Amino acid sequence: MIHCIFIKHIGGNFAGIQIEGHSPSSLGSKGENLLCAGVSTLVQSVHTFLATKKVLQMEVKQDGVLRFLIRTGEEDRFQELLQMVELGMTNLKTQYPTAISLKTEIIKG
Repeated sequence: MIHCIFIKHIGGNFAGIQIEGHSPSSLGSKGENLLCAGVSTLVQSVHTFLATKKVLQMEVKQDGVLRFLIRTGEEDRFQELLQMVELGMTNLKTQYPTAISLKTEIIKG
């Protein structure tokens, strides 16, 4: 299962995203799984964009895990971009309800 966590501040603004896991092999093998490819493209594109803007406070990249936070004070500039990812992930969850888990993690700061 793919687990997506939208990391938000207490007021509701996005602070980052964490994605981990893999979609079921019944949807295709590694390298051929369209759901995994869609999720990866969506989240990795946003991560790469934010990294090129040099606004990441932290990032963890491991096999099957990507977590990143935007530097404090920079989040407001990228709320719509992160909302777009949330909308895309919500759409994918509607199509694949047993393959994707969406949660929100609230952080201070």
